[in-house]
Amino acid sequence: MRAFSSSFSHVRALLLGILGCIGLGVILRDDAVAATSEITGFYSVAVPQGNSAWVCGLVSGVDFEGAATDVVADSGDGKALVSFEGPGWTVDAFVGWYAEAQSGASAGLAIDILSNTADTLKLDATPAGLTVGTVFVLRRHATLGSLLPDGGGFAPLNDSISLFTSAGLQKSFVFDDVAGTWVDSTLADASDVIIRPGQGFVIYAESPLTLTLGKGTVSYVKVTPTKVMAHAGVPNLMGALNPLSPTSSLGALGVTSSLQAFNDSVVTLTPGTLAQGGTYLSNGAQLIDGQGQSATATPLPAGASVVINVDATKGVTLAPVTTGP
Repeated sequence: MRAFSSSFSHVRALLLGILGCIGLGVILRDDAVAATSEITGFYSVAVPQGNSAWVCGLVSGVDFEGAATDVVADSGDGKALVSFEGPGWTVDAFVGWYAEAQSGASAGLAIDILSNTADTLKLDATPAGLTVGTVFVLRRHATLGSLLPDGGGFAPLNDSISLFTSAGLQKSFVFDDVAGTWVDSTLADASDVIIRPGQGFVIYAESPLTLTLGKGTVSYVKVTPTKVMAHAGVPNLMGALNPLSPTSSLGALGVTSSLQAFNDSVVTLTPGTLAQGGTYLSNGAQLIDGQGQSATATPLPAGASVVINVDATKGVTLAPVTTGP
């Protein structure tokens, strides 16, 4: 068994050193609600041989949407306790889900739900920036198992998907076709490993493959902005949640205002080698290249992940998807 091929073992070194195309599938329905368009479907990505960086353009559906009636700090650990008017939830039914504020300083950020009572969520955050009246939506986290329940066309125990932690550590996973689960380097079940909204990942493919996203419960188009936490000194892989277009651009990422001008950078990656394609800075109004020229229209394959480098940990907001004409 070759659970982790030597041909991608240098992925982390490449990203730390610097740091296909997409096709719309079948759209099943459009019920047009606030936080999710309720457009569901699937799309395919042409993954080249070697290493390439991608992001999933889909999320899970909204399981609850409502305005907070109370926001306080837990007396024990200071975590945020956010209450709602009589939802009647089952205790701890939302462990493994996340809450996303629709306004305020934390708008678009997926905040893990630690526990819940019949009407209150305990979030993995302090109450700072969370206020009474803020509308929250609850979604189940995407996981390897819910995003790629059948292995996604990966060569079993060979092709891999790699995620990077907030500390910059690489964790890689392969699909065990006998057990029907994703596993880590110890062959422990990794199907519940979370992939956060907007979080990029690296795919190693020994041969080119067509990867279809949206076969599981992660099949909804998100039409509101998405905030991703970027950490200093590590490669932050992220990309726009936009499965509706075969092409995109650096400007369409919408990250310009989140970056410190002439300091934080956006790095594109070359599919197959993960070599640096280009480095771009924000001038406060737009992304620019090394000659100071606008890079807004620089082509970026839809679904591709870029690397965001920052000097201080911050939230980076990605542009929402436009579904209307």
